[in-house]
Amino acid sequence: MSKRESVSASRDKTSPKRDKAPPKEGDQSRAADQQRIAELENRLRATDQALRLSTSKLRMALDIGKLGSWERDLETNIVTGSPAFRTYLGLPLDAELTYEDLKKTFHPGDAERIAQAVAYSLRTRTDFNIEHRVIRGDGRVGRVLARGGPVFEGDKPIRIAGILLDVTDREKAREEATLAHRRQEFLLELNDQIGTLDDPALIMETAARSLALFLKLDSSGLGEFRDERSSVLIEREWSKGLINNEGHIQPYSSIPQDVWNLFRAGQPLVVNDVKTDPRLSAPELQEMFASTNVRTTISAPVLRNGRPTALLYASTSQPKEWTSEEIALVEDVAERTWIAVEKASAERELRETEARFQMIAESLPAFVWVLNPNTELTYTNQWWVTYSGFPPEEALGHSWTRAIHPDDWARMTEELKLVVSGQTPYETEARYRSAQGEYRWHLIQGAPIHSATGEFKGWVGTSVDIHDLKVTEERLRSSELQLRIALDAAKMGDWTWDIATDAMTLSDRSTEIFGLPHGTERTWTQLSGQLYPPDAAKALAAMEKAAQARADYSLEYRIRRADTGERIWVASQGRTIYDMNGAFMGMSGVVQDITDRKHAEERQQLLIRELHHRVKNTLATVQAIVGSTARTATSIDDFYQGFVGRIVSLARTHNLLTEDLWQKADLKELVETELGPYEDETRNRIIIEGPHVELPSEAAVPIGMAMHELTTNAAKHGALSTFGGQVEVRWHIEPGAERPMLHFNWIENGGPRVTAPARQGFGSRLLQRVLTTQLQAEVKMDFQEHGLHFTMTMPIPGEPPLFNPDK
Repeated sequence: MSKRESVSASRDKTSPKRDKAPPKEGDQSRAADQQRIAELENRLRATDQALRLSTSKLRMALDIGKLGSWERDLETNIVTGSPAFRTYLGLPLDAELTYEDLKKTFHPGDAERIAQAVAYSLRTRTDFNIEHRVIRGDGRVGRVLARGGPVFEGDKPIRIAGILLDVTDREKAREEATLAHRRQEFLLELNDQIGTLDDPALIMETAARSLALFLKLDSSGLGEFRDERSSVLIEREWSKGLINNEGHIQPYSSIPQDVWNLFRAGQPLVVNDVKTDPRLSAPELQEMFASTNVRTTISAPVLRNGRPTALLYASTSQPKEWTSEEIALVEDVAERTWIAVEKASAERELRETEARFQMIAESLPAFVWVLNPNTELTYTNQWWVTYSGFPPEEALGHSWTRAIHPDDWARMTEELKLVVSGQTPYETEARYRSAQGEYRWHLIQGAPIHSATGEFKGWVGTSVDIHDLKVTEERLRSSELQLRIALDAAKMGDWTWDIATDAMTLSDRSTEIFGLPHGTERTWTQLSGQLYPPDAAKALAAMEKAAQARADYSLEYRIRRADTGERIWVASQGRTIYDMNGAFMGMSGVVQDITDRKHAEERQQLLIRELHHRVKNTLATVQAIVGSTARTATSIDDFYQGFVGRIVSLARTHNLLTEDLWQKADLKELVETELGPYEDETRNRIIIEGPHVELPSEAAVPIGMAMHELTTNAAKHGALSTFGGQVEVRWHIEPGAERPMLHFNWIENGGPRVTAPARQGFGSRLLQRVLTTQLQAEVKMDFQEHGLHFTMTMPIPGEPPLFNPDK
């Protein structure tokens, strides 16, 4: 049924009946009709929504399949079609199209066959499927595959709809099969040749020679774009059987802007004759081509992250018309060769960085490990082998599960089901059995890792020994219990309150607690005047509640001693007293000075918070480094290098903190620790000036990491990467509204020309987010042309008092 018929039918079904209901049932009938109408309207809206969804899916399917859709109205003979349909036929995109106009695009030799197919489709109500030729607007002959069918309204055909697929390239592909086979054989042979080589220079040499011989060229070579040197470095060049291993440099400034635009777009420079190509008309270029005997050339760039990275070029000494197949081949060889070069370079760098990574992993006082998606241990440092006692050949796989305490493993088994299925981070505490059979608590933290293509590879993480922390927490709990026992056994003062006279009878210990002379008589009203005002209301409410509920009460509140004016904490427990008739008479109870206990509890809580804070901050920092480095790394090598550098920086900052029992670190020492290795003999490459500033640990760790990131970036890309570069670090302190303000400046000079990075890496996130969020710092990174200018303004953190009895 057509959409028009469906709507008509729906309207017929939804039309209310005109028959009059019996008078008694009139209201009931109208209500029933209205309910049916509402139900049908809901069904119609659901059907319309499903139709829109189906239409959207159809449009996406057509786009994916590169199909053009069309429709011919048999009443008006108007043909409508998608942009792809009109493009395949070479028709204007916005002009009205009749079926007569469409038939003009049919090749005369196929017109009758098309008419017969359409007529048969209308007669039999079946689809037609026909491949035929078309003559496009520019006169070119193409080939399309048309498929469609009629749409009827009742017995009357109202339109024909279908799809169109351009198959011109398929025919052309058949004609080029032989040449493509030969090119494919060449590429396969080239892959075999360069795939077994591990020397990047030899790979470039082999590719240049093979391409030149296959295309019968005079010269060929590969170069690499070096932004830090503003030039293309040609490392290997083949010329008439001769390999130039010395290399040469092509400055960026000698490359015409039109050519640059091609390279940045990833398009090759194709020149059939350098003498007639206007893009290469500059005298210095003509002189260069004449001196190298080049008349025709092609240069294919290789893009990485949207930027030109490498260049494969080839040339001859005579003018040459480059075919599209030859151009495609040069581009293909460029991409394949550079992939092989990158792979060989990565493997070489991997071998060099693995040793450094293992050194760092071995120096960490924790298990460093990597699990595959099946939770099998694929890498671990020596700490695990030594601790577990497993032979090295048995230390991987699922060995770690055998060392977990059975009680902890039962819990972890359930937790890991969701972690494995969801490929999520994981954190837990569990006991590992050592080689001596001792179980020690460890904090386990793992982060998922993915390949550059997004494929899930498993988890990387650490297991940090927190056994001493757990023991300390247990001792604290035991200390609290002992404190409670001691308080119960301590001497307490007793008291009695007579509600009729408001008189308080106090023991000697009670009067001593309140700072009153022995034998002093006080009423409750007088005594309550010594209570800290916010607590007096709570004490009175507790006593009234106990009297109403005929229950005991227990309350801790603050009082001011009458003799010294000292404010102390007391604990009071009371029980209501009733006469024989059940009337409330007053209360009796005990009171105790608990100021020392409050001090002890506050210190214990502070110690617990401090212990948790120190350990969690350290572990959270390590986990953040692992997770963020994994997200931004483009390869395992990149991950290793970034992770190792940041862990070493964190360790150096922790060394400074541990020298002061994790209290403070000197800002100047943090800066000198990072920049010291880059100072030269003249002592003028690194300038550090500023007053003495002690940073608490919560500020020292992020600032230390920031110094590491700034130093690393300067060494890789900034002032410390070239001879003569200089880094100036200066700071000063100014008064602030609440705390002194630190004004910190990092200025680089004499390095390569600086441009803002295309994407934000881990270091930028650290500087922009962590410093801002954790330290309330105002951070600015100004990528000036002569060098980076980093500024940070922040309040210097302080420490609150240990105990405040007024809280």
